[in-house]
Amino acid sequence: MHQSNERCGIAMITATLSKWGNSSAIRIPNQLLKRLDLEVGAEIEIWMTADNELLLRPKTKPEESNEELRNHLKTLLSKVKQDTRHEEIDFGTEGNELL
Repeated sequence: MHQSNERCGIAMITATLSKWGNSSAIRIPNQLLKRLDLEVGAEIEIWMTADNELLLRPKTKPEESNEELRNHLKTLLSKVKQDTRHEEIDFGTEGNELL
């Protein structure tokens, strides 16, 4: 495994496809795992592009990746008081909005 040229500002590393049981495997260097904040056991999505290139992408779970936003929304909504709420306002439609 050795480092190669940089493409679009992203480090590219050459790796060798190895046998692992009845499957094949590619080893990912620790420096990349640390940079991506990944640990052994993390799920990785494998995509094949139209150009027959492989793209490896860490899988994120929506409920985990949005947890901070959900907590922030809950905090904001908890500050809404009954006396400051108003009825829905109909602004009408203009153009091709979906209803």
